[in-house]
Amino acid sequence: MDGCRAPPSVATMRARRILAGALAALALGTVGVAQPAQAGGHPSRIKVMTLNVFYGGDELDLATGDFCAEPDACTETLTEVKRVIQAAGADIVGIQEPERNTSRIARLLGWYSSDRAHVMSRFPIIDPPDSDGLYVFVEVAPGRVVAVANMHLPSDPYGPYLVRDGGTRSDVLKLERDTRLAAAKSAVKPLPKLARQGIPVFLTGDFNSPSHLDWTQAVDDARDDVPFAVDWPASHALADAGLKDTFREAHPNPVKDPGFTWTPGGPESDPHEVYDRIDWVLRAGPGHTVASRVVGERDVDPYPTDHRGVVSTVDVTPAVPPVLAAPRERNVDLGDPIVVDYHGTDAVTLRDDAGRLIARQATPRQDGTVRFATRDLKRGRYTVNGAPVWLYPRDEPVRVATTKTSYRTGEKIAVDFSNAPGMGLDWISVFRAGDGNDAYLAYAYTGSLIEGRLSIGPDGIGDWPLPPGRYVVRLLPDDGLRSVAESKPFTVRK
Repeated sequence: MDGCRAPPSVATMRARRILAGALAALALGTVGVAQPAQAGGHPSRIKVMTLNVFYGGDELDLATGDFCAEPDACTETLTEVKRVIQAAGADIVGIQEPERNTSRIARLLGWYSSDRAHVMSRFPIIDPPDSDGLYVFVEVAPGRVVAVANMHLPSDPYGPYLVRDGGTRSDVLKLERDTRLAAAKSAVKPLPKLARQGIPVFLTGDFNSPSHLDWTQAVDDARDDVPFAVDWPASHALADAGLKDTFREAHPNPVKDPGFTWTPGGPESDPHEVYDRIDWVLRAGPGHTVASRVVGERDVDPYPTDHRGVVSTVDVTPAVPPVLAAPRERNVDLGDPIVVDYHGTDAVTLRDDAGRLIARQATPRQDGTVRFATRDLKRGRYTVNGAPVWLYPRDEPVRVATTKTSYRTGEKIAVDFSNAPGMGLDWISVFRAGDGNDAYLAYAYTGSLIEGRLSIGPDGIGDWPLPPGRYVVRLLPDDGLRSVAESKPFTVRK
């Protein structure tokens, strides 16, 4: 689920940011890989986990069970998040609601991480240039990978609450198609292709929807809170894409093993709560589910989030990755090296934004790492075998600016930004000058870009059109409410 301390209308807007972020990331470019992967190596047994950490993992006061008195102030709760992951024995974890803290939690574990895909692992992580942040490769054995994607579908309105409050099957199916189905279909598009190429694929997530495998006629007969069977559209669409529910593979009887993940309790629990299984570990491609279990308050006390996790044990034959050259960072300080992991290419090249060759390194081995020095280079955009990298002076701040100082009511607002964090859910919003970050108005996601231009207007999210007044725009990392850059004020006039 999802929410915030703001009024319900703002909570709804925040949930919609997740949908917009998924669609914006997908729109950045064609997702795919250059050449087919090869299956290879010996089978590996890995444990894959999904965990919603509740607004970054530092917003829950463990002593009171309520929100922290100050935003992001309960850092001790992050230690309990670490303990949950350790108790699960997980090797790979997809995190929902990370709010800038994916890498922070990974560092507590001594793990690798991707702030773009919100995935962490004890194994090295590679961000394929063609993935647009929708998935990463995890190198579970030397030169052998699995693909991992992570998803957080919109929470509001919530289907089981509609059923509880008297909604019909037709009502809830329409709600699900309108609220969650498009996001589920869009974000999953690249995964079946990877599976067909022989790469084991995992999709973790808080799907904010029950499964069509759970609300069956048998469950309807057994549970008073399930008045009728429902073929939940989001889960069915993912199954149609070839993704298998690992918990239901291990526990095929939903009456005997409901596997509830929502909710062990928390600040946003409903007074008349409905319990369900909305957090899943899905898989596709070569593999076999060995076991799956819910991880919760029986494992760690006090429990640090309002979702139980799920960890699944799967035997896979990891694949040789496709040909790639993947920069470890897309935003590099001038003076630091550009570090590139490669596979299957005979050379790695560095070019400037005009396409001029800056450096070339031959790669005599099948897999390896190369480094390009940057001390003699200028600020700007470069490419590594076509993958973009930006170089900035170490002390250059994040910048955000509107292209005009005055707009007419209803006119789109064009915003330039640079040196952005590039996290998976970075967003830019309009605020009335002087208002706090929880008073966001119209906004758009950056699509995890480091530098670019976006427009905020009638096709975006939030309050539109803006009434006459004095405003600023701010860039806020990773769906959080802490800004890292603010524009000069601009006006909206009649």
